[in-house]
Amino acid sequence: DSAITKGRFDEQDVLGMLRHLIQHRPRFKVMLAGSHTIEEYQRWASYLINVQVLHISYLKEEEARKLIEYPVQDFTLRYEPDAVDRILQITRCHPFLVQLLCSEIIAYKNEQDPSVRRLATLADVEVAVTEALITGSFFFADIQNNQVNATGLAILRSIAARGEGKIVSKNTIYQQLPDVSENAFQQLLQRELIEEVGDGYRFQVELIRRWFARGVRSPTSTP
Repeated sequence: DSAITKGRFDEQDVLGMLRHLIQHRPRFKVMLAGSHTIEEYQRWASYLINVQVLHISYLKEEEARKLIEYPVQDFTLRYEPDAVDRILQITRCHPFLVQLLCSEIIAYKNEQDPSVRRLATLADVEVAVTEALITGSFFFADIQNNQVNATGLAILRSIAARGEGKIVSKNTIYQQLPDVSENAFQQLLQRELIEEVGDGYRFQVELIRRWFARGVRSPTSTP
């Protein structure tokens, strides 16, 4: 969409070609994937009139456990139960983040002595989190730069600074950011970045919260 807006691609040519494939080439299947919702591209509606919208969200817990413990056949690394639970907790079963974090755990274990290399512990998970924030920086930066505006970013940083699992009341956010509109909260909810809990909000995914908390001073006021 950005390329079309900037004139790098012709909207009628590109989207018209996709519409033609969808309507006249039944043996072709076209899949458009992204973090933005179809509601944000209403001007595309006439081109995508026959598409089906599928919302892809978190894995089920049993699916995530299988991905962690048995990603491939004959996988030799084993996890302590607390380590698996922590991965599920910190990623909320987000498919990419589960794989990102587990990849860093494997890389970290491969550097250890063979006597402890085959068992991942809770401490290993916490070490891997730091590396995951670095190696997965493109994922997190895309959220920061392309999925939220300046107001949304300010809200995320405000909530992130409170700490893991903390619920921040809407009144507290308004006191800190008086120009925030209701639409800003709705956009973050729609993006599944935050969730509403009572009269406040918290991050859905702890690993994402940690990205936005980096370099942000924790406030001393009450939530």
